[in-house]
Amino acid sequence: MAEIDKNDIFVILYTLSNMLRFIGIAMIVPIIVSLIYGEWLYTEVFALMGLILFFVFTLVRAFSGVRHTRMKHAIISIALAWFIIGVISSIPFLFNNISPIDAFFESVSGWSGTGLSMIPSPQDLPFSLNFWRGFIQWMGGFGIVLLALLFYEKPDTALNLFAAEGRNEEFYVNVKRVARTILKIYFIYTGLGIILFLFSGLSLFDAVFHSFTSIATGGFSTNSVGVGYYGPTAMGVTIILMLLGGISFESHYDLLKGRVRKFFFGPELRFFFGVIFVATTLIFINFYFFNEYAFFDGFFYIVSAITGTGATSFISIDSMPALAVFVLILLMIFGACYGSTTGALKIWRILILFKVIRREIHKAFLPQHSIVPLKIGERIISDDAALKSLSYMVLYVFVLILGAIIFMLFGYGSIESIFTVASAQGNVGLNFFGGQLWYGMNPMLKFLLSLHMIIGRMEILPFLILIKSVGFGSRI
Repeated sequence: MAEIDKNDIFVILYTLSNMLRFIGIAMIVPIIVSLIYGEWLYTEVFALMGLILFFVFTLVRAFSGVRHTRMKHAIISIALAWFIIGVISSIPFLFNNISPIDAFFESVSGWSGTGLSMIPSPQDLPFSLNFWRGFIQWMGGFGIVLLALLFYEKPDTALNLFAAEGRNEEFYVNVKRVARTILKIYFIYTGLGIILFLFSGLSLFDAVFHSFTSIATGGFSTNSVGVGYYGPTAMGVTIILMLLGGISFESHYDLLKGRVRKFFFGPELRFFFGVIFVATTLIFINFYFFNEYAFFDGFFYIVSAITGTGATSFISIDSMPALAVFVLILLMIFGACYGSTTGALKIWRILILFKVIRREIHKAFLPQHSIVPLKIGERIISDDAALKSLSYMVLYVFVLILGAIIFMLFGYGSIESIFTVASAQGNVGLNFFGGQLWYGMNPMLKFLLSLHMIIGRMEILPFLILIKSVGFGSRI
């Protein structure tokens, strides 16, 4: 029996139309790129798609009427949007003789900010199509919901969408002002990245592309090697942008307002850099006994893994020492700060886990009925909020293990299976495979990884709510 009624369907259509119209508007940018490079086929493709999407969803919006979007509708709409956007954005890839499953994989990887790619030689793609890869990663970084928020008439509707997207910024009460502030910060850092990449010797096209994918913690590159192809200076710029992308927008707002102490001494950010320090120490020690690896490359991959960027260099991960690979897996599961462009569990939840463990140890030395509040910085975390965080962590690991088991059933090894699924579900993009083992992967596994990318970006729960709402999960 379905969990949604006719009115709910109209509300969901209205909410979806507000988000998906922006895909049509966004086609203007690749149209301009295709005109610059004289790629007339893609001018027609992007123009036709843009017109159809904008007018179709404008009509759907008008047909549905202005609706009040409750939390249930917001969650289902966002869950559906990730699948629909994945399909729509895959269409341009089909005109370059890319198979439908590979096109869908590339599209989902782009929007989710994952960076895993099924295109062996991106440098051979038409400029406008290659740009489309980087552009959808950039838009996926701040989320299509964020743009839609600017045009919602009702504040509570915008608030529900903002919460359903997994945002927790609290530096403004007005959600639309939050959206504008986030976009302003995002544009400033993108522009900074373009300038720094130009000074690093990249062409304008490559500078724009890698600024897009680095600040969005996406990881796509214009070539088959990665940003490491351009040398240590470009890698250094990427590290800066990856770290900026891995820090919450609320913290960036504090920094731009001159609240430097609050920025650097926030508990989540200190824990974030603490994890990076420990991981760096472990990998440096590990690399010391394997002289063929440079410490800078190790640090680059640490930042790439924990921020969920998946940026790469000439070093192959499958050739790294076992400890280094294990550390990268942990970092991909941890993720960066809450309210950033990154995926995975987020440092905030890891911090709650550590605080809960510490409290339980401390309570063992106190009277039986003592009440010990859970406090992170100046914020009191309720037991209910802590339970939700810990429950999500268990669910996240369960889904990851389930995906890895399916890979093992297809004959892949345990480490490479866990690494690959952790990379997809954490929206990271680091790749343990190479050659035919990756590009010739069974289509079912390609779809499985696409699913992990989507549910990782949605934080799993909206996906389960979507399944239940259509009647497939009445017992969930």
